[in-house]
Amino acid sequence: MPLLRIILVVAAGLGAVGQFLQERRRLEVVKRLPGREARDYYEATRERSERFMIVVTALLVVAAVGSIVVTLARGR
Repeated sequence: MPLLRIILVVAAGLGAVGQFLQERRRLEVVKRLPGREARDYYEATRERSERFMIVVTALLVVAAVGSIVVTLARGR
């Protein structure tokens, strides 16, 4: 069971680092584009990123709930 918890923590950490790197890259591209194109690019990539993070968060919640259920079931 500790292995599952470690995997969950690592997955959450990697998700946070990945989001940071993605945002940094997005801002680098935005700096090089003219005003309207920069805004459109930023909004489009931000929307995709938010949808992806919602999916990842949902998967992590399901895994965490599963971990709690298994832990409680083993304790009985």
